[in-house]
Amino acid sequence: MHTLMDESRGAYLVRTTASRYVISLDLNVVRRFPGTSSPNEVAALRRDNDQIDLLAVYECTVGKSMELIVDLHLPFVPFTFRRSMPVVAIERLSDEDEAALL
Repeated sequence: MHTLMDESRGAYLVRTTASRYVISLDLNVVRRFPGTSSPNEVAALRRDNDQIDLLAVYECTVGKSMELIVDLHLPFVPFTFRRSMPVVAIERLSDEDEAALL
């Protein structure tokens, strides 16, 4: 799959050059799994490995940085804008894979 921008349903595994993301458009959630090959090269983000609320997918296309708007439920912060390293692959997940990863 080349882009997530044409999708409105389903769950996807998005691989970037540094991390993996599981995105459910049905549940409006995202979970980031930072890369483990070189911890010094991957920045830690608040709520890594946790399921967080996804408000919008602003950009998600192979070759571009993924841009998400998420709600971390922080006091006085209505949303957070997150930008990833370039996307290298987008894969649709089965219902079973989605349940196991979220």
